[in-house]
Amino acid sequence: MQNDDRWTDEPPWPDDPAPDSVRHALRVVRGPERTSIRVLPNRSLTRTGLLVAAAACLSALIPGTLLCLLLGAWPMFPFLGLEIAVVVGAFAWLRQHLDDYEEIILDADAVAHRRIVARAAQDQRFPRYWVQLVVEPAASRFRPDRLWLRSHGQYVELARDAGGATRTALARLLTQEFGIARVAAGR
Repeated sequence: MQNDDRWTDEPPWPDDPAPDSVRHALRVVRGPERTSIRVLPNRSLTRTGLLVAAAACLSALIPGTLLCLLLGAWPMFPFLGLEIAVVVGAFAWLRQHLDDYEEIILDADAVAHRRIVARAAQDQRFPRYWVQLVVEPAASRFRPDRLWLRSHGQYVELARDAGGATRTALARLLTQEFGIARVAAGR
């Protein structure tokens, strides 16, 4: 009989070869007294790629707007201007979230979680002895499982913006290497 529980395998990080997407999104820094795990969100655009994509979109929209204005199709001008504003706003929002990440800090006494979203920090701290990793099974096969740290009625979701392979690697890392108890949440 085949074991379908993917959470019981040996941790793929850092000893086993992991997919490049996991190696990029999950970074571990070990120190003598504490270990930091940094989880980057699932993103495909770099800073340069974002600028190139924005320039490509705007270079297609601005000449079209000017052409409509020159041809006398002035009723189209406000709509094309609105389209340019929406594209600029979307790329500004993406630029604001380029530096988002999560960090899990494990030391002898506590497990700390820090989420940086749009340069604002959200911190939460759990006692090391009582913290549990809750694995919520996926609602469908197209969505990855969800991970939560919980202790004494407090919850924080881990790797919320990361892909399924990164969440699996993070769960294995936390349970097998650092000994955090894993609990499966039922439906």
